[in-house]
This record gives sequence, C-alpha cells and structure tokens, in this order.
Amino acid sequence: MATGYRAIKAALMDRLRAGEWPAGSTMPGEVQLADEYGCARVTVNRALRELADDGIVRRQRRRGTEVIAGRSRHARLTMRQARQQIEADGKAYRYDCLRQRVQPAPAAVAGQLALSRGAEAVEILGRHWAGDRPYQLEHRWINLAAVPEARDESFSEQGPGEWLLQAKPLSDAEHVLSARNARPREAGQLQMVPGDALFVIERRTWWQGEAITWVGLLHPAERFRLVTRDVM
Repeated sequence: MATGYRAIKAALMDRLRAGEWPAGSTMPGEVQLADEYGCARVTVNRALRELADDGIVRRQRRRGTEVIAGRSRHARLTMRQARQQIEADGKAYRYDCLRQRVQPAPAAVAGQLALSRGAEAVEILGRHWAGDRPYQLEHRWINLAAVPEARDESFSEQGPGEWLLQAKPLSDAEHVLSARNARPREAGQLQMVPGDALFVIERRTWWQGEAITWVGLLHPAERFRLVTRDVM
C-alpha cells in the first residue's frame, strides 16, 4: 500500500478522474482515508492540501473537503531523453561527461533530495550533442541512499538519465520550467554567447516517496522545443 503523500495524492486524483467523487460532492474525511491507505492522518492532510492548491478541491472547516473539479483537463508533458529527440530530428547523437564525483550534498541539493546533513550524492555534469552543436547541458545529482550502484558507475559514454531509466523505476516526477540568460561558463560549454537565452528544465523524481535524482537541463533556446498534450 502506497503511504507517501505524493502517492496518495496520485491515487486520489485517479479516483476523482474516474468520477468516484463528482464535482460538488464531499470526499471522505482524513481519518477514513488514512485508515483506507494505511498511513498517518498528517499524510492524507498533506495530499488534500496539495489538491486544494491545484484547484481540484475546496477545504472548509467543519464542512469537509468539497470536490470542485472532477474529471479534470490537464496537460501531459512529453519528456524525451536527449538521444531520442536528437535522433528523431535526424541528427547524430553523442554524449561527453565533463565532471563526475561523489561528495557530501551541498545544502541546496540536500534540500531538493531530502538528504540528511553530510549524506553523499553523485554529481554529474554532462553534455549532449546534436551533430556538431551542443544540444543540452545536464547537471545532475543522484541520491546514493536510493541508488547505491551509481557510486561506481561510469558515465563517460552514456548519460545518467538513460542509465537511471534502466537502473531504477520512478513513481513520481516534478518539472520546473524557466528561462534565463546564459552565464559565461555555460555559454562556453554550449557554444553560445554569454547572455543568450537558455530554456531550463529542473526535474526531480521519486520512487515511493524516496527522492532519486535532481537535475537541471539547460538548452540554448533557439535549438529547443517542448511538447505538451491536453489530457481529457
């Protein structure tokens, strides 16, 4: 039975999409849901708060949790591996590893991966090429507590994203999309002019509540496109 709040949120969304609780109805209380999922009430509370933040439900004291959007329309983000996208575009793909090391996770990384102070992680900085031009700069951290075999893996020829797909399943993923100007070192690594536009994807993945990886994917904006699909 899934007990992490993200897993419970996903399970509740599946039931909402199926029409189990139509718009205008009241969902079961936290105690009942906690018993059903075999978890703490605070875990259900967190899942319901996130559904409220997403505009799916409305939480009111002494009135329970009201469904305000049942069968929701949402966008599905299509995230191909760099190799898949580059080869689909008819270009030659290659990868080179610029840096790889095991070290205690810096505070910002530890926060993203929910690591304790001093916990080790693998840092990989790699570059994906489309023909003779850099397509993507990948700066990734892997939680060694979740994927211990990453400690001794060589990422000199294969990107860590492809390797992780084979080495570790994922149950949840989060994407943060942004744009900013390229810093001098990034610009050099991507064959850009400093200050040119970058499209940035930050991605975190989990397996049953345990963080697996946090990665920043940097793309020259003029060489990148992103596809979403509306799901009814």
